[in-house]
Amino acid sequence: MKVKKVVSCSLMTVFTASMIVTGASAATAEDTPSYTLTVLTEKPSIGENVEVLIKGHQLKDVYAYEINLDFNPKQLKLKEATTEIPGFSVTPIVKDNHIQLAHTRIGRTKGDDGDQILYKLKFEAIDEGEAELAIGKVKLVDSILASTDQQSNAKVAVQVNNLFPFDDLGDFSWAKTAIAFLADKGIVNGTAERIFSPELPVTRADFVVLLMRALEVKGTAGERFDDVQEGVYYDEPISAARSLGIVEGDEYNNFHPRSSVTREDMMTLTARTLKALNKLPASKGTSLADAFNDISDISDYALDSVTTLVEMGLVQGYGLGIHPKEFTNRAQAAMLIYNLLNAK
Repeated sequence: MKVKKVVSCSLMTVFTASMIVTGASAATAEDTPSYTLTVLTEKPSIGENVEVLIKGHQLKDVYAYEINLDFNPKQLKLKEATTEIPGFSVTPIVKDNHIQLAHTRIGRTKGDDGDQILYKLKFEAIDEGEAELAIGKVKLVDSILASTDQQSNAKVAVQVNNLFPFDDLGDFSWAKTAIAFLADKGIVNGTAERIFSPELPVTRADFVVLLMRALEVKGTAGERFDDVQEGVYYDEPISAARSLGIVEGDEYNNFHPRSSVTREDMMTLTARTLKALNKLPASKGTSLADAFNDISDISDYALDSVTTLVEMGLVQGYGLGIHPKEFTNRAQAAMLIYNLLNAK
């Protein structure tokens, strides 16, 4: 294929530029490398990230490599291909059901020996059914630039589920993938059999419970709020969240757990949770005025949180607004949690 020739040429250019030597090498039969594919994501659902490892075995002085992988593009979409081996990776080439991956070390150095993780792939599951991944041709180049071609028979099957249990999304179809994913993981529940009630507002207590459960946040018992009854289902999560600085009360030490959470408070609570987990990046200082026409409605305490979550791509507005004072509904909350769990 023309694409393969271009990549092979570009790789060889990198190899020869980084190391000019002569010689040849050949692997004996008993030293022939082999390869395995391992799926790290158990029982993936539609919309979930699927992580796959490509591992090489019995490697000997592998300075550079090209791996050709076949997959089902109707069920899986490649999002990312990374390796921890030092050097330079060519941007993956995806054409039809074929992925070409290539990586090389740089400079005068020996190649890799033994067992090595050559690539970690991240796919998005986009349709249900069994999707097979198979390694085909593998090209190895050693540190004296002698190349070897192999044909691998490594395969693995990924079973993508469509376990969507609700029938009442209607105009909320944009949240279907998120709700299906979270329901499959036991993070969200319906309000009745096959009923999710996506339009219902989320209480402040329920959103804290959702955050703590989804992100597996742990904390010690903090100071109690006067309006949080001891022993209710949200008592411990709110107490733990308070100990971590995620939630705050009013001047009367009340949290108002049964009040509906506004969109700006949803974002503020989320940003504080990410901060407690050391996963909140510094804001880039983006001006939201270029994207939304209601920025002046955002409370001062929430502005940084809203800005950061928009920059991270975790929240989006609608109708040219961020609507900070509107109440968060169940579909919106599910979408934010889904984005959090599937963020890169």
